[in-house]
Amino acid sequence: MYSRPPSAMFIGLCALLFMASVASPSIIIVNSLDYRDVLSGAVYAAAGDNTFVFASDPQQAVFISHYYTLTKDTPIIYLEGNSNVLANMAALLRESGVKNLSVVQGKSIPDWVADQFPKNQAIVVGSLYGQDALSVAPYAALTKSPVFYVDEPSLAGPLMANISARGYSRVLLYGTVAHQLPPEALAALQNSWSIDTGSRYTNNLQIAQEFEDIDATTQVMFASGHSFEKSMVDRRYPILLVGNSDVPAELLQFLDRNAMRTGVVFSSDEGIVEGVSRIRTLRPNISIFIKFGEGFRVVNQTQPLMAMSLPSPNIAGMLDILNLSYNVGEKMFELTLRNRGDPVSLTASASSSVAGSATSSQIAIGSNATTTLSIPLDATRAISGGRIPALSITVRYGEDTHLLDNTETVQYTDVPLSYYNDTSSVSVVGVTYSETRKAFILQLQGDGYIEGSLRFVIRDRPVSLPFSAHVSGSGTVEIKYLLTADEEAYVDGLPADYFVRAGGRSDILLHETRGQVNVVLVAAGADKPAGGGGVPLNLPIPMLCAGVVVLIAAGMIVKFIAGRRSDFD
Repeated sequence: MYSRPPSAMFIGLCALLFMASVASPSIIIVNSLDYRDVLSGAVYAAAGDNTFVFASDPQQAVFISHYYTLTKDTPIIYLEGNSNVLANMAALLRESGVKNLSVVQGKSIPDWVADQFPKNQAIVVGSLYGQDALSVAPYAALTKSPVFYVDEPSLAGPLMANISARGYSRVLLYGTVAHQLPPEALAALQNSWSIDTGSRYTNNLQIAQEFEDIDATTQVMFASGHSFEKSMVDRRYPILLVGNSDVPAELLQFLDRNAMRTGVVFSSDEGIVEGVSRIRTLRPNISIFIKFGEGFRVVNQTQPLMAMSLPSPNIAGMLDILNLSYNVGEKMFELTLRNRGDPVSLTASASSSVAGSATSSQIAIGSNATTTLSIPLDATRAISGGRIPALSITVRYGEDTHLLDNTETVQYTDVPLSYYNDTSSVSVVGVTYSETRKAFILQLQGDGYIEGSLRFVIRDRPVSLPFSAHVSGSGTVEIKYLLTADEEAYVDGLPADYFVRAGGRSDILLHETRGQVNVVLVAAGADKPAGGGGVPLNLPIPMLCAGVVVLIAAGMIVKFIAGRRSDFD
């Protein structure tokens, strides 16, 4: 879901005016192993055009303590997390003789940053994966918005109460956390809005567009969301998440719409070499700059980038192809898959030199789950001796529906025949949105296990909501989803497309149904809690995949990008 309150420009202007009153630039040093501390420090530094630095190992921490204290008059703010890289770093800084040193210890760094910022806006993200915090960081720096992290949505009440007590004019709920927070936690927030499209890539494009609407720029930072480099966060340009190889059309449209001319990539980032190369091929007017290392005045050799890994999903190589058979009566291949990693989206293709080829619908499979899907292909003429002699299966998968970057291919011989008869049948009767429960409610009829997705477009922006349930007779499925008041009115009568996989067993979902119904808005107090087969759902968390960044295609421009204390310029 995406919503933009009318005061977005006002918030940005207030932040810019506030920054004009900030004292002369300082050096912000963060000593923490927690990515939340590091990103919060980076947001604070970028908001005031300060120099930002952190260490990823003790050797770097010692170097920082000496190098960044050579100029004794420069103000230094030292932020120390509970879990730090170098235990005596504060002592080293004090012994350096700098004249203006502020040491912050024993306090949450995100909370300290929040104390320094105005009360115009706060941003809430889930902490499980770092890509959400990285995506919002430039926008947070531009608008002077502190970032708060939710570790466990069901236990987020105290954090939401803390945010409410601070008195922010509005609160942005970014990513999956927007639909994971319980109603009582949401009730504590005033004037909240959300960016929650069901895809981390389209979420990222929406926050990048928010940035552009406040301060248009022609430069972007390309990143995987897998790692963070000390100069990634900048209030002068947004971050765009890029996958291994696929480039969604929406990303290219963003580049065109905002007339982007320059992209920056860090060699310490992982998994985007092919993706950035493809962007370069599709948009040759965009110059690509790569940062490989850092130079310093007192060091003869280029130093490694100061970077840290961000928590990211475990996907690549975690999908197992377990079994394949051909259902003679249904004229489809039955493919059984097991996912040992984090949730993924996938499609599977079958190819036969005799029968041709076909591809399954795109489905989602959860963590530690097994499912059997159908690949509709009439392979009757390929049957020989009670089997199909040869068949190739290719599965493409990824953590996001827009980027299926991973591929597994298996060559089969002597594929057995199946006569499995599944009599399950489930249909969607209607869809409502409850103002009281802040949820879409699917009315279902039939018998069987189901999973699928509900898709619609809110103000030209696509949203996809997955669901699963067991239906016996009639029942409902509740999908928690926060809408603002104007969006609630907008969805009344809005067409919603649905895709449902059904089966008599929860792990064999061969029957597929597609259709469209109009959403009916149910006013606050007019609905009752879901009964029958009612199942409140949480939506799966988008994932990441990784690769290794190497030298990008020939013709790209290689240029060191200077930090404030570096000698690239």
